Amino acid sequence: MKPKDIIIATALILTLSNFLTGCQLIESNDEVTTKPAAEESMKKEVKKPRIPQRAQELIEKAKEVKKEVKMTFETEEKEGQIEVSIYLENTAEKAITSVQAWLSFNPELIEGVKMKASDSAFTLPAPYKNGFDNESGLMMLGRSNPDVLTDTKIFIAMATFKVKTEGVAVVDIYDYREDLTGHTSVNTLVDGEPYNILIKPESPAFAVGSNS
Repeated sequence: MKPKDIIIATALILTLSNFLTGCQLIESNDEVTTKPAAEESMKKEVKKPRIPQRAQELIEKAKEVKKEVKMTFETEEKEGQIEVSIYLENTAEKAITSVQAWLSFNPELIEGVKMKASDSAFTLPAPYKNGFDNESGLMMLGRSNPDVLTDTKIFIAMATFKVKTEGVAVVDIYDYREDLTGHTSVNTLVDGEPYNILIKPESPAFAVGSNS
């Protein structure tokens, strides 16, 4: 082979070698950058929020505290209005510190007009929780007492509703939960911690009115 041909052949070999080497580097780089990223993505797990130990202990304790108090309602209809007296039945004579009683109703049928708690066994109102939201159809009642109440029947308050149109108005307990995160509860202290001891209310709480 002539020297000129040898030089040309050598140049072609070197060029081909560099091309193949470049391809190998690209493939290698792809493996290094993409494969571990995919594996890392697969390894990622959604972390569940941790409940603080103290909060978890209170939740478990709340499940153990027996619910023994019942909320009852006595209704009287007269002159286009409905008077609803709200009581607690405390046959176990539990030591009660406070109460929340929220009711939901159809604002197209009735509306809240007055709440009377002057004769309530609970002497203190809970701030911003004694009144009506007639647009949303809510009655909001909250009461507390400096001393515990242990009577077997405890009067909370009387709510008066106006009948707006004919029909049966179904009134229900609003947002009952077993712990203290709801809007309807009867509260006592166990080892210095507050707990809800209200039995889950029946649904509906009561119904008033007629179709005639």
